[in-house]
Amino acid sequence: TLNACTYTSKPVLVPIQLLQDTEVDLEAFIADALGVRIGRAQNAHYTTGDGSSKPNGIVVASTAGKTADSATAITFPELVDLEHSVDPVYRSAPGVRYMFKDSTLQALKKLVDGSSRPLWQAGINSTFANGAPDTINGYRYVINQDMPAMTAGLKSVLFGDLSKYLVRECTDIVLMRLNERYADYHQVAFLAYMRSDGDLLDAGTHPVKHLIQHA
Repeated sequence: TLNACTYTSKPVLVPIQLLQDTEVDLEAFIADALGVRIGRAQNAHYTTGDGSSKPNGIVVASTAGKTADSATAITFPELVDLEHSVDPVYRSAPGVRYMFKDSTLQALKKLVDGSSRPLWQAGINSTFANGAPDTINGYRYVINQDMPAMTAGLKSVLFGDLSKYLVRECTDIVLMRLNERYADYHQVAFLAYMRSDGDLLDAGTHPVKHLIQHA
């Protein structure tokens, strides 16, 4: 069941003099900035939200795949175990990915397999849409800074068909300009809001699993 959680940028006050005197499209700049603010809040909840008055985050909704022996490190065999804890149907799906934060990628780039070959492989022109992406052990990955770090007891790595995480957007981002509310301060308020929800589609086949660091 996907409901609707309301996200708000909270009011941002702008002096009327600034709106009158600026040579740039300040309203457009504010709209973009408030959209980013809402997007960051949503991403945090889509990642680790507990489902209570907020989305059920993919980390929370994922199931156990592997427990690392270390509280602060990950080994190549542990990644292999995590991969094979996921059903082969999901391992071959177009949406299969790793997900972790950038500091975890930094550590994984230093790992090698049994033949001393790096697990991380650079793609070809990966910054372009038609280029081959960078991979970890042959799988694409997503950097998400709201993922937990490699810290004792935390779920630092996800693997599986990430496309099974569904987001319901009830509205586009709505921008409101409040001309009267702060008129006595000679200011205008801008406020953005959006309604959305998210959850992992899992009918018991567990398309996304996590690696958790040893407590």
